[in-house]
Amino acid sequence: MGAPEETYFTPVVPMDFTYNYRVGPYITRYLDGFKDKKILGSRCPGCGLVAVPPRKYCGVCNKVMEEMVEVGQEGTLENFTVGHVTIEKGRLAPAEAPYVLGLVKLEEATSALLARVGGIAPSEVRTGMKVKAVWKDEAAGDYDDLDHFEPV
Repeated sequence: MGAPEETYFTPVVPMDFTYNYRVGPYITRYLDGFKDKKILGSRCPGCGLVAVPPRKYCGVCNKVMEEMVEVGQEGTLENFTVGHVTIEKGRLAPAEAPYVLGLVKLEEATSALLARVGGIAPSEVRTGMKVKAVWKDEAAGDYDDLDHFEPV
C-alpha cells in the first residue's frame, strides 16, 4: 500500500481594513482645487520644477516648494499599462473590461500624474498621444472628481 492521499483545505479570507490617512496641507490644497475642476502643482523656487500632485520638497534641488500653480487640463501620455484584474478587499477579481492606467504629463508640469485613461479602446492607446482631463459633473474635492483622461 502506498502513502495515503492527502486532502487539502484552502480557505479564502477576504481582507477588509479601513485606514484614515491625514493627507497634509499640500494634498489638501490639491484636492481643494478639484472643487473648481483645477489641477494644482507645487513650483520649486530654485529650479522651477512643477510637481503634480504637489509635494513639499523638490526632488531635484531639495528646496521647499510653497508656491501652488494651476497647470493645464491637457497633456501627453508618457506611458501606460492595460489592467485586466481588480483588487477588492484583498482579493483579485477579473475586471469587467480591460482598462488603461497611464502616466500623464500635463502642460506646465514637470512630473507625470498617474490616472485612468478612457474614451478609447485599450488597443488604440499609444504613448505620446495628447489627452485631456474629464471631470465628474459635480466635484466635491475628492480624488475621484478627476474621473479620467481621454484623447484630445
